[in-house]
Amino acid sequence: MSGARIVLRASAAATVVVGLAAACFAGASPGLAHEGQPIQVQITEREPGLFTAQWRVSRTIPLEAMPVLLVPEACRAEGQISVVAQAGGWLNRRSFRCERGLAGRKLAVGYPLFNPSMAVLIRVELLSGERLVHALAPTEDGWLVPDMSSGSLVFLRGAQSGVLGGARHVFGNWVHLVFAVALVLFGARASARLIGAFAIGQLAAVGGALALGFRPDQTAAEVSVAIAVAFLAGQALQTPEDRRDLAAVAAVAGLFHGLGLVGLASADGAGPALWLYTMAVVLGMDAALLVLAAGVSGLLALAARYRPRTWDKGLAYAVGGIAVALALTLAFRPGGAEETESAVSPQLPGAGPLTNTLPGSRRVAPESSGMPVESFLTIGPYEIRHEVLLRVGQLASDVGLDTAETWVLPIERQAEIGQQLAELVLEASEVHVDGSAATPLLDRVDFMTVGPRGALPRPTPVEEAVEEALVGVTVAYLTPSMPDAAALTWKSFSESVSAIPVTATDPEFSRTLTLAPETPSLEWTNELAADPVAAVTAVAVEPARFPMPLLALPLLLAAAAFAVIGFRDGQRRVRSFAVARVTLGLALIVGPMANVAVALPASLGSTPSAGQVRRILASVLPNVYRAFELRDESAAYDRLAVSVTGETLTDVYLEHRRALEMEERGGARARVEAVEILEVAEVSPRDERGFSADATWNVGGTVSHFGHRHFRQNRYHATIELLPVDGTWKIRSIEILDEQRVQ
Repeated sequence: MSGARIVLRASAAATVVVGLAAACFAGASPGLAHEGQPIQVQITEREPGLFTAQWRVSRTIPLEAMPVLLVPEACRAEGQISVVAQAGGWLNRRSFRCERGLAGRKLAVGYPLFNPSMAVLIRVELLSGERLVHALAPTEDGWLVPDMSSGSLVFLRGAQSGVLGGARHVFGNWVHLVFAVALVLFGARASARLIGAFAIGQLAAVGGALALGFRPDQTAAEVSVAIAVAFLAGQALQTPEDRRDLAAVAAVAGLFHGLGLVGLASADGAGPALWLYTMAVVLGMDAALLVLAAGVSGLLALAARYRPRTWDKGLAYAVGGIAVALALTLAFRPGGAEETESAVSPQLPGAGPLTNTLPGSRRVAPESSGMPVESFLTIGPYEIRHEVLLRVGQLASDVGLDTAETWVLPIERQAEIGQQLAELVLEASEVHVDGSAATPLLDRVDFMTVGPRGALPRPTPVEEAVEEALVGVTVAYLTPSMPDAAALTWKSFSESVSAIPVTATDPEFSRTLTLAPETPSLEWTNELAADPVAAVTAVAVEPARFPMPLLALPLLLAAAAFAVIGFRDGQRRVRSFAVARVTLGLALIVGPMANVAVALPASLGSTPSAGQVRRILASVLPNVYRAFELRDESAAYDRLAVSVTGETLTDVYLEHRRALEMEERGGARARVEAVEILEVAEVSPRDERGFSADATWNVGGTVSHFGHRHFRQNRYHATIELLPVDGTWKIRSIEILDEQRVQ
């Protein structure tokens, strides 16, 4: 099938969906997986704009090297950070406020001393009910939180961010403040005309740079503005007849500065298209300069009767001198990218991050190669797996082997020896869940081989040297959900087995304890930062809605009116256009505020927008993966039926069981932890009011197996078709266009 498209008919549609989980975890090269416990970050919106963050970190990382959550610069931390020592690691908590939310903003994790090259799972729960998740690789510098709103609201928020960013750039930069004062030296009317020329130069530079993919350095852009200020100050000392074309000077300064804006906007993370966002930044700068120039002009007008005639020349000399000083300072200062995040907790001084030099496979359990028995308890939702690694040579007397006579274990005796060791495990160990003894289910018994990727079942039986033979026994204990407490007890020890190292692994942490006759039990308590039992709910079919910006509409009408006046009245053209631009900037700032969602008529709203499809897929696809966390067939069918058309259920169930129970890892099943919809590029209507979408998404999750924990992530590009059934969206078909390993 290599190089060919896989086109699914309706009868096999969801088979591919669940097969994605298996492809994500099976047959991976160890160098493409990040091993070990990922850092778990949970961010919850408690009230509009107020978020609580908690992140759990393994105790293998010392307290002084504690990773910190980096939030957008516009957010501010509230209260002090708290660090709680738990059995499995450190739990950090901190609240922060982001008045404009997290959509379209970047989250990251910083390391004060060293980068442990761990994956990071970031979960965000919003008041709107949206749940977003991202698996952050050690090589990623952050995650841009997607905006799941409708396309028009995303546009309004992006435009607001751009205008405010442009205004902040003016008022927070001495070069632009001095530039506004220099323009006012030529009068209020002339300053408005020159600011317009500066904006036109910026727009031309932005359009050209984005079209050519050019990203110049920002420092040169600011230096060019400082040079223009010095030139304008010199021209202010000349008589009007001797002055050069000042509009050309302003336009050239805008041209150079616009080139720098492209690089600044590229790092800001705008929601809409980059060119549209950068245009909004230019508008914000333009409006801020107009307001600033008007304010300075007003102050000069008030002081006109009191200042001497030579005062204007003194101001020109002062502006020119400041501009030269700024130009020299900007030209020779050390370069550096602007910071776009702030730490939720204080950064500690230390070395920079290290490169990933860890091997491809890493144990979450300490090495215990000399022990006759090693025990691994994996606690997850709906199932606890007890995996036991036994060394046949050291347990020979327990299974009736005389090592003096039997050096090599023939293939025909291996099943017998394996069964005896499995019975030994069942008799000697016991698991309690929430205070009650759990019923063991012997899952499998394998002769094992140990390598860099951990302990794996031997694919083909061979004669085993008794002293080196390893047997892996897997016992499952079913639970109704995620347990609150669990305990593993080894009831008997012997001369050959005087101590047993036990590693307990939950979805977030691992810890190891050596059991002995005086301490025969390991107890686990649920201290998870996030509940791993995710709800499976149907996704309702809702009418398409359009956000009506109530506050922005009057301002948009006013901006249009001033623009019309400017076109009709030549004497008031400069002033009218200036007011129109400022009013338009204000309209874009208040655009996302006080919106009323207006339902579109059925003829217009039958096909969801790209933003709606993104939200639909963000719920439907995780539902499919979660359906098979249960071993009970009827329960799995019930869950799957929530998001898949009924005629495909049997095919989906059988295919998924074969796919996720991976033989190369002893039947350990992959647990999907992150399904992230990256993009919905195109939406087309289909029969029965359904739709087809061109979508890209990531699937990430973990596999725990005999002391190893593997996190992996795949990216899929597909055409997926959904159908409304009884008022809810369900998957009908998928066409896989591309898949690739991300981590």
